Amino acid sequence: MYNDPSQGQQPQYGQQPYGQQQQPPPYDQPSSYGQQQQPYGQPQYGQQPYGQQQQPPPYGQPQYGQQQYGQPQYGYGQPQLQYVSVWPRAGAVIIDGIILGVVLSILINLIFQNAPTVGVILGVIIYFGYFIVMEAMWGATVGKMALRLRVVKTDGSPISWSESVIRNLLRIVDALPTAYLVGAILVWTSPLRQRLGDRAAKTVVVRRQP
Repeated sequence: MYNDPSQGQQPQYGQQPYGQQQQPPPYDQPSSYGQQQQPYGQPQYGQQPYGQQQQPPPYGQPQYGQQQYGQPQYGYGQPQLQYVSVWPRAGAVIIDGIILGVVLSILINLIFQNAPTVGVILGVIIYFGYFIVMEAMWGATVGKMALRLRVVKTDGSPISWSESVIRNLLRIVDALPTAYLVGAILVWTSPLRQRLGDRAAKTVVVRRQP
């Protein structure tokens, strides 16, 4: 039998008849076979529902990626402390000794020539005062500045007057029995290169950063 041309062609299964618009799927129904559509107003997986605030973490618990309080931070480009051993420090002591030697010799031999006891007492005050004042105010003596050394706390922060007084008064012990032998042995055996004065004051001698 022949098909009647006036009747047109019948659409195959799943095809839309010619000239008719495709009706949208009912509300909340999937748009096509095998494809699930998220209902309107429902949050997707991992998204916060609209209008609800995110709950903060329990007290004392840091958020993801947040640094805990009291822990050291090591950022990019942060300089590391370079602890100085015996020989650079010995060179700084020699430079400071030359400066102090010239000043004290003038003070004792010229100004207090007739009162040597007064000159010696004043010389001791000037000797310790030189180290204490220079390191408390500038973090280094002239000898340390010349060799690019600096005295800081163990955390890298500048020292205060109290640390400077403690570490420099204990030079009396570090200098025993001669030529800072006790201090040199303690520096060699210390991972932070600390003599007795540094250990008591919690200070270190480091290289000055450019």
